[in-house]
This record gives sequence, structure tokens and C-alpha cells, in this order.
Amino acid sequence: MAAPVEPLLKPFETSAPPAAYERLDATLAAFMAERVPVESDAELRRRERVLGELKRVFQDWVQSVCRAKGLSDELAAEAGGRLYTSGSYRLGVHEPGADIDSVCVAPNHCTRTEFFDTLKAALLAHPQVENLRSVETAVVPIMTFDFDDVNIDLLFAHLPLNAIPAHLDIDEDAVLQGVDEATEKSLNGPRVTNLIYKLVAHNYPSFLAVLRVARVWAKKRGIYSNKMGYFGGVNFNILVALVCQLFPKATPSYLLCKFFHIFAKWDWPSPAILCRPVDHGYGFDVWGKHADQLRGRMAYANLRNNLMPIVTPAYPAMNSAANVNPWSYAVLQSEFERGSEICQAVVERHAALASDVDPSVARELWAPLVETTDFFDKYDAYLAVNILGDGDEGAFESFKGFLGSRLRKLVERLGYLPLKAIHLFPKEYDRATTPGLAAHESCYFLGLKEDRARMEGENFVLTQTWMQFWQEDVAKYRDLDDDLDVRLEHLAWEGLPDFVLGEDADAVAAARDVGAARRAVRHCREAEEALNDVEDAPNAALQALEKAEKADEAEGTLKRPRDDDDAAA
Repeated sequence: MAAPVEPLLKPFETSAPPAAYERLDATLAAFMAERVPVESDAELRRRERVLGELKRVFQDWVQSVCRAKGLSDELAAEAGGRLYTSGSYRLGVHEPGADIDSVCVAPNHCTRTEFFDTLKAALLAHPQVENLRSVETAVVPIMTFDFDDVNIDLLFAHLPLNAIPAHLDIDEDAVLQGVDEATEKSLNGPRVTNLIYKLVAHNYPSFLAVLRVARVWAKKRGIYSNKMGYFGGVNFNILVALVCQLFPKATPSYLLCKFFHIFAKWDWPSPAILCRPVDHGYGFDVWGKHADQLRGRMAYANLRNNLMPIVTPAYPAMNSAANVNPWSYAVLQSEFERGSEICQAVVERHAALASDVDPSVARELWAPLVETTDFFDKYDAYLAVNILGDGDEGAFESFKGFLGSRLRKLVERLGYLPLKAIHLFPKEYDRATTPGLAAHESCYFLGLKEDRARMEGENFVLTQTWMQFWQEDVAKYRDLDDDLDVRLEHLAWEGLPDFVLGEDADAVAAARDVGAARRAVRHCREAEEALNDVEDAPNAALQALEKAEKADEAEGTLKRPRDDDDAAA
């Protein structure tokens, strides 16, 4: 049985929220029923069946590997093998169509090489498995596939045991003794998820309600993607859990408002952390074992990947938001501030309504929170990154996945140009800006805001930055060949393709009209600010990095990190 873990921070409030939030809870529940969908009971049962069949395939594979290595049928049957889930499915978020994060835990007879060889072959041969892809060289090797139309992300953990007992408790830190780094990182998912559940069990219904809204909000606002430099599932799990710790008796609407208010004003890089990190000496790096990290005081090389530290609670603690860069930081901060303002407006407007107002009417107060992002009318200049392939579709899909994980590096390289804002939109489109460039196409978009003062009348030139990105990032793809290509296109707002604005002509026309009106308002505001010498709010992350860089230079300790120093390349 794993030892109990105590929260690091003491609660801010231990009393129940004001009575007015009971009425507000009803409006939030009505809003969620309409705008925050959950899967049907039939779909949940299908997921359970899929996991049961996947477990059977995995355990049959374990036995076949054991028998092939000379073990008797009895010992092969005793070797066992466990399948664990983590993330949103394990927590019960149950979004329609969401994938299931899972990890196979195998005994020492089974190797990772065999996992990607014979188990992969068994899955490929299964009649219900489609679209299987594997990334064996990743920091956390993974297979992803659709099993009866349920997307599965499957990891592999190899324990130094002859058999995996049915009572194995992976929450025990000792389970990591003697394992390799890939196994440690694979087990991290369920271990972190289980510990988060334990830390919020006192108010789990409120935690779950706020988490579901936060995930929908992040996806609608275009900030849900860890690999693109924003926040992903585990980040939101930890942030909501932290607010749940600070307000242990909060009801859903009160907790949701506190979630936005707190992180709109959070003093980054002070970490968002649930419990004090411990180091058991098993050879893994532990985030926060040095007091300066916990205080948010870091040297330049360390701060670069710790602008918004969100620390996992299970050993070994790590920063789960290491991919955040100064430009995604600015986008995230802006969205939390927007969410905080909307929540404040909801509370004030609801207080002005009659006490007997129907919650199904008042629920629309929450609608602005999850409005679709205005990314495609927020900027005057955009970059389209077209990913192209003329050969095998599987090769293109692998290349596309690799490029998606490197786009945040393009953002960081663009940061050296005279730009005030670089906004990577994390949605992939399954076509190119110019149709017919290749047999297989996809593209991503970035919004840019030029810094006219720094440009000093010069033209904006991307050539050198693009060549560096190609040579130092794209060219690292080991299977790069003449059938694969990436092309950059610089677009004005008027030149954006119709497919980013709507699915039919009427929707596109309406989106362009709305966008033109919003842009006119923005241009008037910017012109007025220019006349009054009003400057844009500074990028707090860039300021922190500059301050740390100067301090290190003054002390003679400046160390510049390599581009491949990222925690999750």
C-alpha cells in the first residue's frame, strides 16, 4: 500500500462558498449538460470491452513470449501482465471520442523490442485494429491505433520480476527500483493520475466538473496541446487539483471561478505543485529537490524550460509543462485573464437576476467562456506550414507527427526576429493552402504581429530562420527523402484559405464579415493607442529570461542550453 501524501500548500479557505454559488452551480450544471458533452453508456461499455480484449491480447502475448523462451505452460501462465489506464479516461472525464492512455506492464521475460515486434504483429492481425503506428525511438516509445474505433495510446513497462502479480501496486515508489528510463516514464502516467485522484478525493465531483469545463475551454480557445507549447491533459489535471486543494469545500461554479482567477495572476515561474518532491535515490532526476526551483529562482539555462512549471506529484517529480516558451506563455496568460474576466462577469450578472430564474435560461451566461478562438481574425499576418508527401501514406503520417512535435522550435527561432507576438495555432488541417501540391497534405498556421519599432523600416525576412529550422530540426527526421517536404507560405488576413473559416460558402462569408468587423475595431484601438503612446503589455516570460540572463552574465555563470535540451522533444 502506497504511503499517504500530504498537500504542500495549506488551504486558502476551509468554509463553504457563499450561498449565491448554490444557484450558480445549477446554471453551470445546465450549461454543461448542453455544451460539455459526455459519452453515452453504450460508448462507455464499448470502451470497457475494448480494454478487456486488449488485456487478453497482451496477456496471451506474454505467455507466448515466455513459452518461446523455454518456460513451461504453468510458469508462462503465472507470468501474468497488467494493463493500466491513465489520464482523462482513468479520471472519468469521458469526453466523446477521446483516446485512452494505457500502459502494458510485463515481466522481465518480455522486452521492449519484442513489444514492438511480435505484439505489434498480433495487433496488426487483429480484425478490430486499424491505423496502427509506432514510434520506437521516442523518449517514451509508443504504439497508437484504433481498436473498434476507440483510439488507444499504448506504452510498455518492463519490470525486473519473473511474474507480474495481480496485486501489484504501481503506486508504490519501490516499483521503480531497477527499471530503465522508458519504463519509469511509461509508469508515470497511471502513477500521477492515481495520486491526483487521492489528493482530490475529498471533493471529487467538483474537481471533475471543473476539469471537464477547463478541457473544453482550452480546446475551443486553441491552447490544448502540450507538444505545441501549450497545456495538455496532465497539466490541467494538476492545475484543477491544486485549486481543489486550496478550496477543499468549493462547489463547481466557485471552484471554476477560482481556477481562472488564481492562474490569471499566478506568479510564474513559481511552480504549480501539489506535494513536496522526494528523491528515493533510484537514479532519476527529481524536479524541485533544490529549494531555488520551488521558489521560482532559476538560472537562465534552467528557466528556459521552466517558464510555467506544473509539477507532477508522483516520484520522480517532473515539470509537465517544459514545452512552454515565451510566446505560448503570452497566449496562455492572455486566455486565463480572459477566462477570469468572464467568470467575474458571470457572477455579477447572475447576482442581478431574479432568485427564481430558471437555470436553463441563465446557463447562457457561461457561453462566452467557450466561444471559439478569434485566432483567424486576430492578426494581420500569418504563416502557413504546409507538410507534403508523395509516397507511402504511412511514411507521410510519421513525418507529419514528427513535424508537429518540432513546430514549437520554429516558434522559438522566430522569436529572434522583430516580432511582438508569435501565436502557433495547434489545430492540424488535412489540406495545404494551395491544393494539389502533393498526394498527401496537411498544414498548421501561426499568427504574427510585427514590431515596427525594431524593424526600423526594414522588410520582414524569414529566409535565414527557415533555413535554420530546416537544417537543424526538419533534417533530423531519420527517414527524410524526396517524397517528403515542408513549405512555408506568408499570408495576409485577406489571403487565408476558406477552409480555416468554415465548411461551406455561407459559413465562410459570415466568418469573413465578422472578422472584418473585429479587425476594424482592433485597428481603431491600435491607432488610438499609437497616438497616445500606449505600449503593448510586456511579455513577462521574455522579461524573466532577460533578467536571468543578465544576472548569470554578471556572475560569470551564464550557460546557454542546446536546442535539444528540451524535456520532451
